[in-house]
Amino acid sequence: MLKIQRDDIIIRKGILHILDSSSGYLGLSGNLLDMGPDLMEFVRGHIFKIIESDDTKKCQFDGSVSPVLSLLETMEEGDDGSFIEATRILAENLFDVMCDSVVIPAADLLCVTFQLNGVVHLALLKMNYKMTYIHRQDEEEGNDIVRQRVMPTDSAKLTEAVIIDLTEYKVQLVEKKYEMMNGDKINYLSERFLQCYADMAPKKKFQILNKVITDINNRYPEQGMDKRLEAKSRLREEFEENQAFKVSEIGDRLFGEDQEKKREFDEKIERYDMQYDTFTVAKENTIRKLGYQMIETDTGIEIKIPMEEYDRKDNIEILEEPGGGSTIIIKNIEQVKIK
Repeated sequence: MLKIQRDDIIIRKGILHILDSSSGYLGLSGNLLDMGPDLMEFVRGHIFKIIESDDTKKCQFDGSVSPVLSLLETMEEGDDGSFIEATRILAENLFDVMCDSVVIPAADLLCVTFQLNGVVHLALLKMNYKMTYIHRQDEEEGNDIVRQRVMPTDSAKLTEAVIIDLTEYKVQLVEKKYEMMNGDKINYLSERFLQCYADMAPKKKFQILNKVITDINNRYPEQGMDKRLEAKSRLREEFEENQAFKVSEIGDRLFGEDQEKKREFDEKIERYDMQYDTFTVAKENTIRKLGYQMIETDTGIEIKIPMEEYDRKDNIEILEEPGGGSTIIIKNIEQVKIK
């Protein structure tokens, strides 16, 4: 999806169903919500955070078995009755899956349609209950503080939600694994409810790619520290040039001249089925580790070098000793702050 602004999201209609699996109560609504300006802004904020998150996965329906896809293909979003009935069925199906576990959080399911870049989407926002304290006022007995379950606030980040393009039925979702009654710990939203094939989130892909490269370099200490650090610098350059991580090209660029390292890179990446992936990230915080080189010596000394300083080479010098080992020289120090 193209880079969007929060105000690009136009809320159309919504309905709320209660999925209190902890008590076994399913409260299906028969009426649309009164979507005033404040509620629209609340919903818009949560949808925007999901779309912009690097934790959000892409998912493809299994068209032969997914009841969700079949239902949405017959739903007429412009018809309030059709929308209400479809969301009631979705809520009931999700509730049944939730009841097959004792650890999946109870929640309110906020079902909303919205328009983005001319395309209508359906958002299923699972508003997991949070425990908090509120005051209770009683004129005769005085004021009291009581515990009460509430939905997530507008500043919270939802951990379970689904967004579906109602034109091409592309799916974006955030989800968590929970243990089911049979002992299996699964992504129940994608595997049991949606019945779709979920890709890894961009944040997870970057973590895997970065770890594979780091692990390979750490396996060859005899090649010297500077050469091993150079791989991370090249990975950063690759992203800056392409604004994306092209996995096969990165393998060639970093390890193409070393057959053993290249073979190890290909094998590790194939385990995660990422060998043909090209992905990008939306948040700078996701790739913050590319902003510095972190070194830990065998004696426990840690050195954090900003990548700009490492690339310039003006103030950092790494010398490889003839008998093995390395020396790091930090030059031009004017001030030191002890942390």
